[in-house]
Amino acid sequence: MNFPSIDFSWFGNGSVIALIAIIHVVISHGVAIGTIALMVTMEYRAHRTKNLALDALAKKIAKWVLIITTTMGAMTGVGIWFSTTVIQPDSIGALLRIFFWAWVAEWIVFITEVVLLILYYYTWDKWQDGRAKARHIKLGIVLAFASWMTMAIITGVLAAKLTPGLWVETHAFWNAFINPTYLPSLGFRMFLAILLAIALLSFFIRWRVKDVALRQEVFHVFGLWGAISLPAVFVLGLWYLWSIPTDAYDMIVWSTGMPENVFKTLNGIAFAILIIYLIWMIVKPKAVPWILSLIVMGSSVAFIGEFEVVRESIRKPFIIYDYMYANGLLEENREKYDEEGFLKHATWAKEREITEDNVVDAGREVFIGQCITCHTVDGWRSKRSLTNRMDGWTEDDMTSFIPTMHNVRVAMPPFMGTDEELEALAAYLSTEINGKRTNKKEVSQQ
Repeated sequence: MNFPSIDFSWFGNGSVIALIAIIHVVISHGVAIGTIALMVTMEYRAHRTKNLALDALAKKIAKWVLIITTTMGAMTGVGIWFSTTVIQPDSIGALLRIFFWAWVAEWIVFITEVVLLILYYYTWDKWQDGRAKARHIKLGIVLAFASWMTMAIITGVLAAKLTPGLWVETHAFWNAFINPTYLPSLGFRMFLAILLAIALLSFFIRWRVKDVALRQEVFHVFGLWGAISLPAVFVLGLWYLWSIPTDAYDMIVWSTGMPENVFKTLNGIAFAILIIYLIWMIVKPKAVPWILSLIVMGSSVAFIGEFEVVRESIRKPFIIYDYMYANGLLEENREKYDEEGFLKHATWAKEREITEDNVVDAGREVFIGQCITCHTVDGWRSKRSLTNRMDGWTEDDMTSFIPTMHNVRVAMPPFMGTDEELEALAAYLSTEINGKRTNKKEVSQQ
């Protein structure tokens, strides 16, 4: 515990990060990357077919891309930084040390993307004729490339958390960035972004655009992109699954909280609906049902949420695979903490020595350092709430279970610390959960 941590006790730390991250991914992938690609394609088709209505619709989409990415997109991006920094400071500190220059480059590319987006929108009406229009379309292509570049950089960071590869041994930047899942993850995200954009835009096109001929033109563009993206997502998704560690693969269904048959059924139905929708869009673009558009949009956003939750969960018990556990403790320090004590090395701990008078307070410091990232004493998520999970447990039950919990529950990092610190943690948990300290002797006398 090298940094102070914060606790969103009822809602849960992980829930805070997940909520912000899912909103940001929907915007960054579906709007900033996928929609820009569709928008520029629409402008190109409008220019080739002399379709002024399609050009005007593309411009209107550009307006909303500008508004959404520079407000909600930017705020949730900063929100991820802020929330993860206060909740998982050791993890963010490690990633900053590993990927400092990558993040500098990403910041420069993002600023470039925003500038290009502003130029793209505000030069739309001025660059309408002849070579000017061709120049404007080229500007859109450069914008689309810049938006893709942000993904290309960030994907290297995100993928390395699950598959750091040789970096664990070499600590070399390029071994971390060009890691075993970088290319499949980048390709998967790239085409997934386009499918998400199709799902988001199609509903609003079907709802707001009354001109059937114009809708047909738009759905023609979407259908072509969908025909490319759907098989690409499927193939690249399989490549990604083959590239992740076996233990991580085995945790996919578990991380969703669904029974395996429900998981397979729901995802199979969603995939089938998307196939039907894309075929319908290509074959009968004038008659795309609005209710089907709504279902596809909702299921696509739900899939993004599921994907992000799974991606984060299958790394457990690590936050950076084979290097740092989910609670921020390094795997290499386990033996040292077991021998010398965890609190001795916890920079922000208020209690360093355990006595009879401070045993509960010291246990709280152990809980903050090793448990609080994922668990709450109470809260709405019953699986993370220790009041629910350990109700009725005595201190002896806890001290027996905690040292072996990582063998029973593979998502749990191992406890690190001395026997005194283990007993202090049990004393704190018992006090919080049962309202008092409980051991077998005390229970038998009640």
